[in-house]
Amino acid sequence: MIKQIWKAENAKLHHSFLLYLHIVVLSLFPILLGVYYGSRKLAVTSATMMTTFYEVLAIASPIMISIVICLVFDREEKAGNFKNWLSEPFSKAKMIQGQLNYYWLWYVIEIIGISLIYYALLIGLYHIQNISFIKLVITSIAFAFCGLVQYELTQMIALKWGIGGSLILGFFGTVISLLGITSLLDIIWPIIPWAWQIRMITFWQTNISAGLTNLVALEYICPLVMTGVVVALGRICFDKWQGR
Repeated sequence: MIKQIWKAENAKLHHSFLLYLHIVVLSLFPILLGVYYGSRKLAVTSATMMTTFYEVLAIASPIMISIVICLVFDREEKAGNFKNWLSEPFSKAKMIQGQLNYYWLWYVIEIIGISLIYYALLIGLYHIQNISFIKLVITSIAFAFCGLVQYELTQMIALKWGIGGSLILGFFGTVISLLGITSLLDIIWPIIPWAWQIRMITFWQTNISAGLTNLVALEYICPLVMTGVVVALGRICFDKWQGR
């Protein structure tokens, strides 16, 4: 079933704006940021290069995710008023979740791809030192995983309140992500999905003690558990949905 859903999405993606959106983001962002920091390598530390990289990704992710969800939602609504979701022989939850997983997988590939391009540019072209490849890969995978809940919540909002609700949530998530850099969310960030990604800059900051870094790593248990809960609730929500 998943294979059928993903095959259908592949065919749709080749004829949609989404493909070009992914390609543009994948290519332009790491190149522009890499060239900017590479040309200033004598004035900026490698730690700053990496923290800024993940900060920008974390701040942009909520609105980018909401745009993807809205484009898919709008496409399904125009294609027979969600007949692909409502008239399939298997459950709506499996259909919607399978489609959601497809675009989240694209997000995973995009985050890892952007990270690798950025790394290759800094190391290969500008010969920046002290950037751990393994640390970069692990951070990027964890970063992408933390985005799954945003996909789930944005999809649930779209089903309930449509495209407008999803876009509002995206802007709200961007604001929360910005606040996540500050001390305002120091205590409650583990229960706020839009703060999970930006808090990963802790692992790249050189002025953070090992004890605090270990504490932040331990606190990510809460996002891990919440992800499982939100995915389970999402399946229930998708299965009960009756259209608009």
